[in-house]
Amino acid sequence: MKKTALITGGSSGLGFVFAEELGKQGFNVIIVARDQSKIDHSVAALKEKGIAVKGISCDISNENQLKNVYDTLKSEGTTIQFLILNAGMVIPRLLSDYTETSGIRKQLDTNLYGTILSAWQFLPLLQKGSKILITSSGFGLMGAAGYTLYCATKAGLVNFGEALRRELLCKGINVYVSCPGDMDTPQFHEEIRTSPAWMKTGSPRKTIPVEIEGRKILNQCKGKMKFLILPASDVKLLSVAGKILPRKLRDYLLDKMFPQPNTIE
Repeated sequence: MKKTALITGGSSGLGFVFAEELGKQGFNVIIVARDQSKIDHSVAALKEKGIAVKGISCDISNENQLKNVYDTLKSEGTTIQFLILNAGMVIPRLLSDYTETSGIRKQLDTNLYGTILSAWQFLPLLQKGSKILITSSGFGLMGAAGYTLYCATKAGLVNFGEALRRELLCKGINVYVSCPGDMDTPQFHEEIRTSPAWMKTGSPRKTIPVEIEGRKILNQCKGKMKFLILPASDVKLLSVAGKILPRKLRDYLLDKMFPQPNTIE
């Protein structure tokens, strides 16, 4: 019987790479994303490669929509062997630039609440030997100006994943959290396009091909001892520095590395 991989945010970027790689490994792939047109395009592209795939439109922060997906899969007798919680968004903006709470809630609901809700909703479909992969970010390990909400949500996912891992050890379900660096994805290019001018000072941010990053992440989803996956060398360095350097020195170096606004009105 073929295994099934369900991927939230699987219609583009890193999620699409996960879908393609697991499809090549023989998984039945289920893509869950919001935009039906993107889903249709991705499903067609994967089917051309001979991958068994279907797409479902769902906003993961919407409890009713998520439950409908779960009910459909349960009624079809679907079990999930690889659950990838990858859906997310980033809005590069100072906290003081938000003019209403709906803008604040948008990232919190998608990145953090939606991921936690997805894990809770689909958990009954997982069995012993299944895997859960949560996509965080290098910014889940530090705070950067202009990414206040994004950093908060991604740091929350690191700790959520660690706690969930310990909860599921007794059930034989392994949990991993990946913290990739900047990848050449549509989301990254939109992030740069919409960034304020002060965030674009200094050297351009280097990106890693998303295909390379995606394969590295999947290759490290093995065993129960490993938890945090750091596929990019700069993120690994950041993690090591945070552990061995005194806090004051770490903060001084990061203050010099990352852009900051000159004034806040």
